[in-house]
Amino acid sequence: MITDFLDSIPAHVLERSKNLDLRIRSVNAHSAIDEVLSRSVLRGGKRLRPLLTYLMANLFKIDLEVITPFARASELVHAASLSHDDVIDNATLRRGAPSINIIASNKKAVLAGDYLLSSVIVDLCSTGELALVNEMSLVIKDLSEGEWLQLDLIASRDYTRALIREIALKKTSSVMSYCTVAPSLLAKMPIEIQTLCRNFGISLGLAFQLIDDTLDYSGNSLKDQELDLKNGIVNAVVFEFLATRPDLFGRFKNGEDLTGLLVLEDMSSSIKKVSEEALKHLEDARHCLASLEVYLGENLYKDQTTELAAALEHLQLIISYMALRQN
Repeated sequence: MITDFLDSIPAHVLERSKNLDLRIRSVNAHSAIDEVLSRSVLRGGKRLRPLLTYLMANLFKIDLEVITPFARASELVHAASLSHDDVIDNATLRRGAPSINIIASNKKAVLAGDYLLSSVIVDLCSTGELALVNEMSLVIKDLSEGEWLQLDLIASRDYTRALIREIALKKTSSVMSYCTVAPSLLAKMPIEIQTLCRNFGISLGLAFQLIDDTLDYSGNSLKDQELDLKNGIVNAVVFEFLATRPDLFGRFKNGEDLTGLLVLEDMSSSIKKVSEEALKHLEDARHCLASLEVYLGENLYKDQTTELAAALEHLQLIISYMALRQN
């Protein structure tokens, strides 16, 4: 599936994304930190976020060299969040290999994540694009708030559907919306077009997270098996199941472990419900692209119908790829 998806992406965009240099450029960079990062959160991955940034830049006719610092920033901030998550979740695996807290230690994993975040801000400041620096600072703020909210819910067990979606917005959609709005900011698009781009990324992020939640129960996840349950984390699928079983939800709120409560339970109807919601978010993303097509067809791509259709088709592939992840 991923191979077919990547084969459909324009060669110059795919090459730029695959060869994106994620090494920290600071002359003061500590080689030990770089080594730990390269063996963990910067190891492998599909680099979906830089790819999305490049495809949006392609839509707005921005030179890929110009957008590269911002594509790079999206992946580094995502990696920083993974570094922190692995500590908070007591993870042992990441992408099928030892997680950063296992390779180094909890303290060094936190410091490595902080190092990535500070490096991103330094690099973005050097571009002189203050609006995009500000945008990224809000992303980092959202990531912190999302993780804090999740920790509060683990302690209180007062989960609601709205709070679970808020966590998804802050921890997943925030980065993806940066990928989609940054090119529109660079292209000096009108505010209504920037909003469309932001909403496109928000919808993609929500769908991505919800689909991830369903994949946790597919048996194919590379994360620690049942790690979230052991940590008391209720994702979208678990919440929908508990919402149908107030007896189990009550026992959970009274202190029982999720692992024992959900053993041998049939989660299929809950998975289906969350999958259907994810598909609705993907449909919202398609509507955003349709609105963008109207504006760009009258302005940036006037008398260039074929070129606009091709640029939009590549973004439609992102939507299709996400939908196919469920299968």
